[in-house]
Amino acid sequence: MDTAAKPLVEFIAGGQPLIEVFAAEKRSTPVSRRLYGQFAEHLFDNVYFGMWAQLLRNPGFEPAHYFGNKGEDDLNARLRWREKVYGVPDQLDSFRAGVAYYWSRFGKGDVTYSPSDDRINSDLSQKIEIASLESPEVGIQQPIYLPTHRTDKYEASIWVNGACKSLHLAVRTTDGKKIGSAVIANVTAEWNQHKVSFTIDRNGIETGQALLFTVTANEPGTVYLDQCVLFPADNVKGFDPDIIRMLKDAKLPLLRFPGGNFVSGYRWQEGIGPIDERPMRNNCAWNHEEYNHVGTDEWLTFCELVGCEPMICVNAGDGAPEEAAEWVEYCNGDVTTEYGALRAKNGHPEPYGIKIWEVGNELWGDWQIGHCTPEQYADRYKAFHDAMLARDPSIVLIANGQDPKFNAPVIARHPGIIRSLSVHYLIGHEVPADTCPETVYNALVAFPVFAEQDILAMTKAMADGGVADPKIAITELMLFTQKRELPDCHSLAEVPFYAGILNMAIRLDGMVELITRSALVNHGAGLRKHRECVFANPVFYANKLYATQSGRWPVRISLTSPWYDSENLPSLSEVKDVPALDAVALLDDAGEELNLLVTNRSAKDSLTAQIVLTGFSARPEVKVQSISGDTFMSHNTFENPEEITIKESLVKTEADGTAFTFPPSSLTCLTFRRQ
Repeated sequence: MDTAAKPLVEFIAGGQPLIEVFAAEKRSTPVSRRLYGQFAEHLFDNVYFGMWAQLLRNPGFEPAHYFGNKGEDDLNARLRWREKVYGVPDQLDSFRAGVAYYWSRFGKGDVTYSPSDDRINSDLSQKIEIASLESPEVGIQQPIYLPTHRTDKYEASIWVNGACKSLHLAVRTTDGKKIGSAVIANVTAEWNQHKVSFTIDRNGIETGQALLFTVTANEPGTVYLDQCVLFPADNVKGFDPDIIRMLKDAKLPLLRFPGGNFVSGYRWQEGIGPIDERPMRNNCAWNHEEYNHVGTDEWLTFCELVGCEPMICVNAGDGAPEEAAEWVEYCNGDVTTEYGALRAKNGHPEPYGIKIWEVGNELWGDWQIGHCTPEQYADRYKAFHDAMLARDPSIVLIANGQDPKFNAPVIARHPGIIRSLSVHYLIGHEVPADTCPETVYNALVAFPVFAEQDILAMTKAMADGGVADPKIAITELMLFTQKRELPDCHSLAEVPFYAGILNMAIRLDGMVELITRSALVNHGAGLRKHRECVFANPVFYANKLYATQSGRWPVRISLTSPWYDSENLPSLSEVKDVPALDAVALLDDAGEELNLLVTNRSAKDSLTAQIVLTGFSARPEVKVQSISGDTFMSHNTFENPEEITIKESLVKTEADGTAFTFPPSSLTCLTFRRQ
């Protein structure tokens, strides 16, 4: 029986919680796995020193202006911070003495350091002139962390030019003790790339211990260094194997990239071809460096490794429609096209076949490169639409949307070519840090109730404006309080918030076509990588729970629960009549498993609900998977990376209904199997 004539979930205000599942009343369309997607961006340590496994900063020895656009004080402060964090002095003084940014001097002697325009790539190389030595070796160093908990084998590559018999690449403790090294013996007066591998002695090395990488000589001479990279030998095509494994295990279905604010100034053609030939750039959106090591082919390789569908957001900020169209052709054109042939030259003859493309990012925001008026965006979208579909008519586009004022001109001017509008729900950023955390929590987890009405209003405006079958794409989503005094994206609070958004999208029956939650690594609420150790924020497990459970077909439920009203806060409107319990029920394809996903929004109270199944005769045991913690502020840390994870158990069922207690701030999946 199709439940389309009835609400998928009927919420009833009451005292004693009751969840009635009507398994025979099934929706005619399954839940799209695209609701369980994620978003990644070239932002701080999300890509580099996050998912990408390369371990050295400024591998090209480039000038400081690539590392920040806020002036000398900002750049100097970063080096002072690194001195403090790694316990390695001389970062700032070395920079002032001619050593490339993020590197510093090693050893003592009559040594001159200077930047040189005799280079392999971009602007500069590092020149080192050694007149005499007072220590056994002199050169340059960089403080690093290594994944020593996982591997003792490392691979390095460096371009060298000079008059010096040999160079030594080494990993050392911060007191200078060498624990692994390799020798480059054939340095000549012309540029050559040298690749070496070595094993480090991990005896006595603690996980997450600060170490040094050094490039040194042990006799006088002059050398030029460029493009120096260091990878753990267990990298997977350049990527961190732990991140690949965890995302693959979580069955990530969809990944949006490469931005985000970053994309509004991105030149995609600078990120293809041999990595050593790609130019260094400043990431203007986020005030830091962009190495261009991870470009289109690397991103799409990453998606292949994880097993997820790629979704590309194009530069509609300072980019041109033709530039985006060429990107479409690079990804999807056959080898007879100009850019399809270029892709084949770069090692991928078969088209990638990217289906979903988003035209710009947050162009309604005055922080965005290429920020424009709603009317300007409407015409910009039309130009991009026409150019991109001319290269591949099979792709589908998502236009920027956000609120009625911005959406109206886009809909009014081009209803025939609008199919989907994006919306970003990054919530809570204006809430003061001294606000009561529980008050903030209640408002955050109530937000999905507001979002449901917001999306219904947007799609109605689209339909009224002539858009056929309007869709919404939530392409960025996270708790954005950005204050550790408050519940944020690292805390358990994100779990009931995120589950509420997913349940809302499931109830709207395809109106929300996809969700890409922010973000993949080290920004927002995905995986975290600290001192080269990868662990998960609580919401990663919520994403995993939804994406790995077997249910796809929504069935009707009736849910009796206590209700509450949230308070009005800066950037968080008051929401009335919020059910403390939220739930969806999903059948698998065979109709043999029924998954009941239940969220308890209550900050402090466990809620015991009677669960009654009709139309489904269940076996006497139910599998329980639960995510909970001591408080909604609980979070995982480097020291305790699995404080919050998915905990599994089995409970007995009763013929007339099963009572189950849901902890506060929790998400639980109950899997019933048919007898």
